[in-house]
This record gives sequence, structure tokens and C-alpha cells, in this order.
Amino acid sequence: MRRFTYWLFPLIAAAVAAFIVIFMVQINPSVPLSERFSAEGKDVSFGNAGAEESSWLERFSQSKEKGYFYPVNEVHLVLDAGETPSVPNYRLTVPLKDSYELFCVKQELHNKALPYFLQREGDAMTLLVDSNDQNTLASLVTKLKTYQITATLSPYTEEK
Repeated sequence: MRRFTYWLFPLIAAAVAAFIVIFMVQINPSVPLSERFSAEGKDVSFGNAGAEESSWLERFSQSKEKGYFYPVNEVHLVLDAGETPSVPNYRLTVPLKDSYELFCVKQELHNKALPYFLQREGDAMTLLVDSNDQNTLASLVTKLKTYQITATLSPYTEEK
């Protein structure tokens, strides 16, 4: 039994080392990426290094690899709605003084299922609510007056 335990630990160490070597070879093959694509039947040819750098995105889109997301910092959409909508949009502006007012306004907005935008400039916070329903926003203004919170309702025009 001692002889078995004497050789057991070196055998386990050798098996782990072999596993690590095989794993490293599989994840980092010696064949370059462009040759692997051409070996799979894809015709990929690069004239020079500059062409390779400019077409990496095209090469990636052709490879159909899963699990990669392009880094996006900002998305700008231009929609052609055709006609302008006949229903005007309204904006409710609530200047907040403390966290209690923020809590009260958030609860009322949650009850009415209205989305909001919190804008912070230094120490001043302003809560903005955009909606097409003027009656809902007007009732919200009267409800906020019971909490002694001032709110202004105005037609919303997009600033350019």
C-alpha cells in the first residue's frame, strides 16, 4: 500500500501537467487565424497588413462566431415618421429639494405607471415626466400639491 501511495501523487501531478499542456495547445493553436478560416473552406486573402487591419470587421462578420458584442457607447436613430403627430406631448417638471420629495414623486409616478427622467446638475435635482395625456399629468400636479411639492406642466417641444 505504501508503494501505491508513493507513486500516486507523482502520477496525479503528471496527469494534471499533461491536461494543462493539451488544454493550452487547444486554446492557442500554432496555426494563424486567417489560415484556419481558409482551411474551413472560406476564401480569405489579404494583400498586405493594412488590408488585414481594415477588414477585421468583415472577417469577423463572415466567421459567424457567437458571443461577441460590439462596444457601443451611443446610438443615434433618425426616424422618418412622415406626418407630425396630431397629439401634442406634455412635460411635467418637478424641481426637487430633498430626498423626501423625490420619494413622494416616485411613489405617485409608480401608481400612475409613468416613466420619468431624473436630471441632476450639481446639487439641484429635477424630475422630468413626458406624456401625451395632459389630464394624467394635471392630476399628478394637483396630487403633488397635497405634498406641498411644486410642479409645472408645459407643452413639450424638442430642443435642437
